[in-house]
Amino acid sequence: MGRCPSCGASSIFGVQTKTCVWCGKIVCDKCVPMWHGTLLVKTSVEDSSGRPADYKIVGFCSDNCFQSFWQKVLSHPADYLIGTNVEGFNRNWVRYWNDSILYVLSANADRGVAEMARRAVQIHSERFVAFPWRDSSNNSVWMAQKSADNARLALAQNLEKCGRTNDSAKVFEELRLYDKARELREKERHIIIKKTDISVNVNALLQQIKDNGLVAVYRCPHCGGKLKIDKNASMDKLRVCEHCGSEIESMDLADFLRTALS
Repeated sequence: MGRCPSCGASSIFGVQTKTCVWCGKIVCDKCVPMWHGTLLVKTSVEDSSGRPADYKIVGFCSDNCFQSFWQKVLSHPADYLIGTNVEGFNRNWVRYWNDSILYVLSANADRGVAEMARRAVQIHSERFVAFPWRDSSNNSVWMAQKSADNARLALAQNLEKCGRTNDSAKVFEELRLYDKARELREKERHIIIKKTDISVNVNALLQQIKDNGLVAVYRCPHCGGKLKIDKNASMDKLRVCEHCGSEIESMDLADFLRTALS
């Protein structure tokens, strides 16, 4: 006679039990009639003979286990996998979605499922499929959508770190973080105005060099090559080093010309 270790239910025909993927608790259909959420684990891939992939359904015994699992999945760092590729975002997000789920299972799940997840990591590239379950605290939001928003936020922050202000602002706007999008666009406008002011200033300083018949030699900060500044010099010619092709910062050039004229 089988007996459920959780509720004590028994039957002469045996009790069919199942194990929670998260806490490892063994339950039966009487004490947990329905899983509080399930995952579909892809344990093998299709082969050349046409044999279909193998899947294993695993579930959660309670809403607490379900929420604890997703909390760890949704807090998994996204910045490294997402990078700065705006066009390839969807591809990178799917990879992040699968890898974050698999990582959490491998590190925290019931031992049997964790071992299965670790084996899948070593064998298969497309090894995991998860249903986009809804958050029980807010039935209008899918877990997959939450993960995608986390990944999109990481994309926006990565773009901002790289100085791609306009691209970053667009992503923040898609996330409805309008204040942040406006802040970045105002910052970009300020940079453009500042660069314009510096360019005007450099042109004025170059004109003074010409008017006074002076000759100055500026060393490229990248390669050390000498750039001659005389009556034939122009802002366009001085934007890029003629020796190494590196861009010359207008601010550095302006500081040099002020020193040369002092």
